[in-house]
Amino acid sequence: MHLADPGGSAAVPAVSPRAVADKLGGVAAYLAEDQDIGDITGIVIAEPGDDLGDARGALVLAVGARGTDATALVEAAAKAGASAVAVRLDGGAEHVPEPLPAAAHATRTALFALPADVRWDHVQSVVRGLLAGARASGPYARGGGDLYSLAQTVATLTHGLVTIEDGAHQVMAYAGASEEADDLRRRSILGRACPEEYLTLLRQWGVHRRVRAGDEVVEVAARPEQGFRRRLVIGIRAGTRPLGSIWVQEGARPLAEHAERALRGAARIAASQLVDHYYEGDAAARRLSRSDLAHGLLTGRFDAAALALHLGIPPSTAASVVAVDLREDPAVGETAWQEARRAEAAEIIAVHAAAYRRHTLVAQACGQIYAMLPEPGAHHDGGEQDEAGLVRWSTDLVERLRRHTGSPVQAVVAGTAARLDDIPAVKLRGHHALQIMARTPERAVHTHRGLTASLMVRDLLELLAGHEEIRHPALTELAERDAAHGTRLAESLLHYLDAFGDVPRVAKTLNVHPNTLRYRVRKAAALTGLDLDDAEHRLAAMLQLRLYRDRPGELSH
Repeated sequence: MHLADPGGSAAVPAVSPRAVADKLGGVAAYLAEDQDIGDITGIVIAEPGDDLGDARGALVLAVGARGTDATALVEAAAKAGASAVAVRLDGGAEHVPEPLPAAAHATRTALFALPADVRWDHVQSVVRGLLAGARASGPYARGGGDLYSLAQTVATLTHGLVTIEDGAHQVMAYAGASEEADDLRRRSILGRACPEEYLTLLRQWGVHRRVRAGDEVVEVAARPEQGFRRRLVIGIRAGTRPLGSIWVQEGARPLAEHAERALRGAARIAASQLVDHYYEGDAAARRLSRSDLAHGLLTGRFDAAALALHLGIPPSTAASVVAVDLREDPAVGETAWQEARRAEAAEIIAVHAAAYRRHTLVAQACGQIYAMLPEPGAHHDGGEQDEAGLVRWSTDLVERLRRHTGSPVQAVVAGTAARLDDIPAVKLRGHHALQIMARTPERAVHTHRGLTASLMVRDLLELLAGHEEIRHPALTELAERDAAHGTRLAESLLHYLDAFGDVPRVAKTLNVHPNTLRYRVRKAAALTGLDLDDAEHRLAAMLQLRLYRDRPGELSH
C-alpha cells in the first residue's frame, strides 16, 4: 500500500511532470500522455540497487545510471510509487534508448531525459522552486518545505519511521519504509492527520500534555492490541510557543541508541520552518536563505552582525568550528553523486549539531562540511575543557557518518572564533588541518591545536619552496646522487633524524640491518660535511630533505 496521495489537498505541495519539463527547458519528457501519471511532490536521489522504500509522488534522480542501465531503476521507482524518473544521457534527448520510454510507459511513470552536462543540483533547484510556488499560491500555502528532507534524515539517524506534524496534528512530512508502518501511521498519512480516536488515546495517556510542556523526548510504549507500535515524540517549539511535533515509530528493528539526541536536534531545526508555516511564509525560501547566510558567514562574504540579528544572538558571540571531510574516493562514482552525498551528510551534521547546541549553522566549502557552533554564552575562554567536549562530540559524529557513508570520514576541531566575524579565519585553519590529517586516514578526529607543529612545518616548507636561493648545496647534491644511482642515503638520513637517532627503530622501518643504517648515515654526513652533533645542521637537513621528499619536483629546478 502506498502511503501518500500526491494529488491530495493537505500539506504536500505538488507540480505536474509537464510543468517540471517546461521549466527545465531543453529536456525531453516522455509523459505517456494516454496514461494518468501522478504529480511530483518531492525529490529522491538514488543509484542502481538502492532500496527506495516508499517514494510515492517523488521525482527520482537516477544518479550513477545512464542509458539502458537506468531501466531497472525506472521499474524500481515505479514499484516504490514514484511519479517520475530523471536520467542523464550522453546523447541527450535525441539519443534515448528504446527500453527507457518503454519501461516508463509500462509502469505509468514520467521520464525526463537530460543532457549529460545537466547538473543534478540544478534539477533539484528547479523542482524545489516549483514546489515552493505551489505551496505559496495553491492549497498548499501552509506546506512543509524541506521538512521532508529533515524527516528523511531523522529516519536515517533513528532507524525509525518519521512523521512531522503541525500544532493541529496535521501531517506535514514523513519518511520511512511503508511496509513497517502500524495502523496509526498508515491512517495518519492517508488522512493527512492523526485519527481522532488515536488523538483521544494519546490525550488519555498524557502524551500530548508532556510534549507541549517542555523539550523532553517522550516515549510511548507499544500497544499491539490497539495497532500501536513503540514511539518517541518531541515537541517543536519557538520559545514557549508549541508549533508541532516529530514522531518516530519503531519499525522492524529497534530504534538507534542515540535516537533521542537526533530528535532534539531535528526539533530545533524544524522550529524555524514551522514559524513560517504558521505565518504562511515560504519555509523553503527561508531555509535557502539560512543556508546562504551560513555559507556567507563561513567564507567572510556576509555581514556577521546581520546574521547574528537573524539568529537572535549578539555579534560578539563566540563560535566553535568543526571541519569534516567525507574522504570519498574521487574515482568512484560521478561528481554529482558525491555532491548529493555531501548534501545528505551535511543534513546529518546539522541535526547532530543542533542537538548539541542552539543556533548552529552548517555549510559546505572546498568539498568539505563545516559546523559552526555558537558558544552557550556570549564569550569564550578557550579552555581545554571546551575543546575536549568538542572532540567527544566530533568523535560521535564521525562514527555515525562512517557507518552511514562507509567512507573514512575525518574531522578537525578547528578552534573557536572569539566573534562571529572571526569564523572565516578559523575555517581556514580547519581546512589546512584536514589536509594534514589526510596523511593518517586511520585517525578519525584531531584538533588544530594538536596539529600545530605539523602545520608549522608545512608552512615553513612552503616558504622554503618559494625561495630556491635558500638551499644547502651539499644536501641537494646528496639527493641528486641518490636519484642518479638508486641509493637511499638522503632517505636514511632523514628517517634517522626524524627518529632522534633511534637506529633499531629506523632500521626496522627501512627493513635494513642496523649496521647498514649506521653506514649510510656516516656516509651521508661525510659527503655533505654535516655535523650531526650541531642542532642547526640537523634542523637544516630535516627541512630540506623533507622538502625533497614531499616535493620531488624540487630537484629538477
